[in-house]
Amino acid sequence: MKIKNILVALDLSELDTLLIQYTSNLAKKYNTDNVYFIHNVKKYEISNLFAEQLEDINIEDIIEEELENSINKHFNADCNYELLVSDDSYTEGLIGYVANKYMVDLIVLGNKNTYKGSGSVSGKLLRMAKCDVLSIPKEAKIIPENFMVATDFSTASQKAFHIASAMSSYNNTLLKALHVFKIPQLFFPYIKVEKALEKVEKHTDKLFNKLLQKINASNIEVIRVSAGEDSIPEKIRTVAEKEKTDILFVADKGHNNFTSLLVGSVTEELFTHDLHVPLWVVKRHVIE
Repeated sequence: MKIKNILVALDLSELDTLLIQYTSNLAKKYNTDNVYFIHNVKKYEISNLFAEQLEDINIEDIIEEELENSINKHFNADCNYELLVSDDSYTEGLIGYVANKYMVDLIVLGNKNTYKGSGSVSGKLLRMAKCDVLSIPKEAKIIPENFMVATDFSTASQKAFHIASAMSSYNNTLLKALHVFKIPQLFFPYIKVEKALEKVEKHTDKLFNKLLQKINASNIEVIRVSAGEDSIPEKIRTVAEKEKTDILFVADKGHNNFTSLLVGSVTEELFTHDLHVPLWVVKRHVIE
């Protein structure tokens, strides 16, 4: 298994060290050829009050030197790496452009929803990116071992299943496959809750069997659970954290998508809200 090219978005926060170390281990484990570290200097955020004092200082050079030192200290994978520092006015567009230019397979970035920052760049980037995106919270284990994939049995979610299954097989570990279902409340006056749950669970088992036969996967533990009073993203988050998941894989979209530009609502909510496990959003169909 190989992840050829990885792009890592750095922002001078305390999360940078974790991202560099995490990517170093990914690169070593999955035979990566190239890692591109990128940082965008937001000069427009520098107050006019300090413009005069900074006019003789090359901010890009200072930041580049600081990041180079950090990369040299924490990145030890045996592959090529390059640091790219820019001052583009549109960070998401810059990352998307670089990812396309270097045929990146995976974008790695910090999950700012559990740290500092708004996470707005992450949400925009998720919608724009053509490759997989991995969001890392501060609690992430540097060497992941416990994998989980959330599925709704859609064609799109099969991509996530393929990637998660390939990675768990490569690591010789169990893959947990999670399906969270929700029964519309409007049925309850006419159908007993127990009967409804039993019917949905049987149907879910059939869908799981069909899916596992289709992708020819093994060493998989099936988890099916009702969302109950929670939303589906809330329940996925709860189960993933309870199971001590090291990476949660999801597809970029599920059922009822109108165009390829849309990101599924469940995926986007997981990506842009408080999640304490790494989230791998699968957009591509294959990893070698």
